[in-house]
Order: sequence, then C-alpha cells, then structure tokens
Amino acid sequence: MTPVQGLNPSLASKYDHSASVNFTCLDGSHIIPFSAVNDDYCDCPDESDEPGTSACPTGVFYCENEGHIPGRVLSSRVNDGICDPECCDGSDEWATGACPNKCAEIGQEYRRQVEAEMKTRKTGARIRSTYIKWAQGERKRLQLDLETKRKELEVKEVEVEKSRIALETMEAKSKQEIEKRKKSPLFLSLLTHRLALSRLRSRVSRAEKELEALHGILEDLSKGYNPNYQDMAVKAAVVGYEELTKPPEPTGSTDDSSDYTEELEEEIGDRELDELERKDLEGILLTDISESDWETEEEAGLLWKIDEYIPESIYESWEVVRDASIDWLVRLGIIGKGSKGKTDGVDAPHVTAAREKHRNLNNELTKLQNDIKSSSETLEKMGLGFGPEAEWKKLDGTCVDTVAGDYTYELCFFGRASQKSNKDSSSNHLGTFGEWNTSAEPATYDYYTRQVYKNGAKCWNGPMRSVTVDMTCGTTNALLQISEPEKCEYRFKVTTPALCWPLDSGEQTVKEEL
Repeated sequence: MTPVQGLNPSLASKYDHSASVNFTCLDGSHIIPFSAVNDDYCDCPDESDEPGTSACPTGVFYCENEGHIPGRVLSSRVNDGICDPECCDGSDEWATGACPNKCAEIGQEYRRQVEAEMKTRKTGARIRSTYIKWAQGERKRLQLDLETKRKELEVKEVEVEKSRIALETMEAKSKQEIEKRKKSPLFLSLLTHRLALSRLRSRVSRAEKELEALHGILEDLSKGYNPNYQDMAVKAAVVGYEELTKPPEPTGSTDDSSDYTEELEEEIGDRELDELERKDLEGILLTDISESDWETEEEAGLLWKIDEYIPESIYESWEVVRDASIDWLVRLGIIGKGSKGKTDGVDAPHVTAAREKHRNLNNELTKLQNDIKSSSETLEKMGLGFGPEAEWKKLDGTCVDTVAGDYTYELCFFGRASQKSNKDSSSNHLGTFGEWNTSAEPATYDYYTRQVYKNGAKCWNGPMRSVTVDMTCGTTNALLQISEPEKCEYRFKVTTPALCWPLDSGEQTVKEEL
C-alpha cells in the first residue's frame, strides 16, 4: 500500500487504495475517486480527503519525524515556504523541498533533555520521600501530643473551677470578717481619731493662714511706724512684734539650744500627717504582721505591681525572676519576710494567695487551649494544605532567596515574601501566603505548582503588592527568577523536591511535563 502524504498512520486502513478504487470521506458523507485524494482540492466536508495539502483550511498534516517524536501542523501551513518546528523532517514542505530533515540531531538533544529531567525527577522524588517520612513522624507526634494535652485540659479545667470556688469562698469570708472587725471598738476609735486629726489639720491650716496675714500687717506697721506721733498703743504693738520675731540670743548654756532642738524633733511634718490620714485601716484589720513588715510589703509591692503589665506568654518566666529577686532582698535585709506575699492593702494574705493561684491556673489553661488549637490546625492542614502526603509540611517556614538587580528577594514557604534593597537595607513586604493554584482541582499535581502571596505593602499609586510563585520539580529548594509583569505584581520561579512526584503515581500531568 502506497503511503498517503501527511496521513496519521493510525488511519492508514481508511486510505487503502488496493481495496477500492474509491475513497469514502471519514464522516461517510461522500464517496470520491481515490485520485481526488491529495489533489489540492477539498472535496469532503470533514476535509479528510486532503491530509497532505493546504486545500482544506482546518485540516491537520501529520509529520512522521523519524528519529524524533511525530508532529502535527494545520494544513494551511503545508507548502507555505516556512519550515515549521513541529515537522523536523521537513515533510510539511514536500512540494518545494525547502526544509532539510533535522530529526536525528533534534531527537538526540530531546532525549538528552528527557534523560536529564528523569534523573532530576528521580533524585527529587527520593528527597520528597524523606519529606513524607518526616511528615508522618510529625503527624504522629502531633496526634499523641494533642491527645495528651486534651487529657491535661480536662484536669486543668477542674482545677481552675475548684480554685475559682475556693477564691470566691475566701473573698466572701474575708468580706464578712472585714465588716465584723469594722464594728469593733478599736476600729471605730481609729476612725474617730483619723476624723479628729483631719479636722484639727484643717483648723491649724486656717490658723496658719491667719497668722501669716497678721504677720504681714505687723511687718508693714513696723516698717511704716513714725515714733513722732507718740501713739503708745501702736508703739507697744511694734515693740511686741519685734521682740516676738527677734532670734534667741546665745546664753553660753546648751540647755536652751537642746530644748529647742528637742522641740523641733517632736514636731510632726505634713508628710507624716498625710501618711497617718491615708493609712489603710482595713488592711490593718486583715493582717497580723508587724508594722515593719507592713512597710516593707509596700516597698516590695512594686515587684507585684509589675505583674499587671507582664504578657501571658512570658508570665511564668517573670514569676521565677520576681520570686528570686524578693528572696535576695529578704536575705540582704532590704525588705522583710512579709514581702513574699502579694497584698494590695485590701485583701487578706490568704485571699491574695488564692487569687494568685487562680490566675496561674487560668494562665496554664489558656496556654493549653492555644496549644491544642495550634496542633489541631496543623493536623488539618496536613490533610490537604501541606500536600497529598503532607510533604510540604517539611518546608513550612523554610526560606529561599536570590539577588535580582538592586534587590534581594526572599520567599518563606507558607509565610511571607519580601524585597530588600541592597543599597540602604530598606525592605518591602510583598505578601503573605494566601492560597494554592485555585484554577486547578485541589489535591492534583497542578494544584501544588503555584502559590499566591497576598496583601503586601501598598504600592505608591498602585495596588497592594502580591506574588505569584510558579514551582517545578528540582533537587533543591531554590528561587531562580524574578519578574514584575504588572506594577507591584511579582512572579517568582521556584524549584523544589516537594513537586517531584514519582512517575508511577499515575499523575498524567507529570508525564506531560516531560
């Protein structure tokens, strides 16, 4: 059987001239003489009678390309004087013979590339298998850890509830005790004395102001007094004022001066009076510690007040530092032993201790809840978000970078992408991980060939920066190429072993890549 120019060998039986003198169009619509096949005139509606000419506009010409892989071109490109790369054997220009057969050398180069690609994929697949093995261990560890923490959570919730009830009970009893002690004669006497002190200070303050005014009047009178007026009453007032304000003359005896010094020492200053007025009488009712310990508690209270500003994440570490500091202050005698318990001047020491215990247990409960949430989210991602076999989990947080022009670009898988200037070290946030390839079916090979990083720093007069990361199989995790096809919309080319799926996985896309 004579070969038909431009015909796909799989259709050769339909074009067997020895079996019939006529040719039936492949759609069965017409029967024409075999001489009309490839006569440069389109007879069949399905264009099947002209596989080797350009007569039919949408027909397909088959290039055998011996020594390489077969190719196809549109019939309209046959004998157009242009050597089409799909036909390395030059058969698309059979009428002119303008294109030489280059299939031997092209086929050899193609096979070399395929061999190199296969080698890369095999090596990458071995590395990927280590990622999978690590992920399996990590999944098992997380599951066991999650199970343990959930049991701990149940116990901790009971402890927190018990401490809450104990605290509320102590607070109620403490409140009752305060009310009871407030009715005691001693406490009522203290309140009466404090009220009397407050009123006395007010009267003294008014007297001091009046005395100061009188002093000013007499001072002016002393300076402006004219003895020629012979006003004995005025003269007596001036003489009396001068005697009153005259400093004492030294007599040679130390008794007078010592008496004066003692008198000064016995005077109570405003600061001490203020402290007496502000004294926490309820606090005195609630503690049996000595006055010296009470004072040192206020000094050490600064360390306790800092508690209110310590973040929960480092509170446990702060407690160790705080308690050690107080121990040393006690040993050095700077503060008393009473300082080791936190008091706020209202609660009894045992209530304060109960409140501290409840707070610590609550902190431990919150930490457990956060750990459980984090582990659960990670396990959920390992079902799809980190690949069909969780191989991408190994790369979570791994960073790759490259220098392009005046910038260093960095990509941290599942984290963020950034651009750093090599001149002044300034940097731009290009985006955080948002999604995989949404145009592909989840869990397929194509789904994992692209990542999108969104919501980067806003561009000047432009959009929020973003990065599309196109990935292929490679033996290393590497950032190879950077481009910016649109303003502030970047394109990264990355290789990674995580995409080196084995060829026996049945993934057609992998084979088509080769």
